[in-house]
Amino acid sequence: MNNKINSLEIFLMNEQPFTCPHCGTRCEEIGNFCHTNAKFLIEQCLNKNCGFMCGEEEDEDYLKLWKII
Repeated sequence: MNNKINSLEIFLMNEQPFTCPHCGTRCEEIGNFCHTNAKFLIEQCLNKNCGFMCGEEEDEDYLKLWKII
């Protein structure tokens, strides 16, 4: 399971509901790790023909990961 999470495309969280970058359909939160040090969400596209899965991270964590701040 950890390899699947590590291979997810990562996007930055924002205040708008997340939509699939491939088909534009709204995504559903299927994993919420915001209460942990990970500060991470897992989203899945609600379009059954697409099913795209990705992760969302908070801005600050993303910037620290890539040593931008």
